[in-house]
Amino acid sequence: MLCARSKILIKLVMYELLYIVPSPFTEKDLPKILNQIKELIEKFGGKVINQENLGNKKLAYPIKHIRRGFYVLVYFEMEPQKLKEFNQKLRLSSEILRFLIVKAEPVKKASKIRREEVKTKSITKADESRSPAEKIDLKTIDEKIDKLLEI
Repeated sequence: MLCARSKILIKLVMYELLYIVPSPFTEKDLPKILNQIKELIEKFGGKVINQENLGNKKLAYPIKHIRRGFYVLVYFEMEPQKLKEFNQKLRLSSEILRFLIVKAEPVKKASKIRREEVKTKSITKADESRSPAEKIDLKTIDEKIDKLLEI
């Protein structure tokens, strides 16, 4: 982002926000709250990349006598200088029970694809080694272990 007056390059940083909307709010109230948080991010000069409702889940322990809440995950970009102010606004919000903001590391697509290839190759090799109708008994396992230990 380029500031018009000072011509200083401002770098946006990607963040991950996970927040819990308490269960007294219903499914019908949720879109309104999600929109408020999105507008708050944009108010501080941020840009929402992805927003995902993870559903209504039981909390690990009661918070303010509340046992369930809607978990929402948001990826957004914002200037690091404005994050502190944004954090304070979220703390004052009555619609949010708890929240956590962390700096998100961009996922390298090549490494992600590579991991998936390795997983599929290992699965296919295991499937090719024995047929689904073939049963494994203890005797064949013992023979295979003996063969491996001879090396």
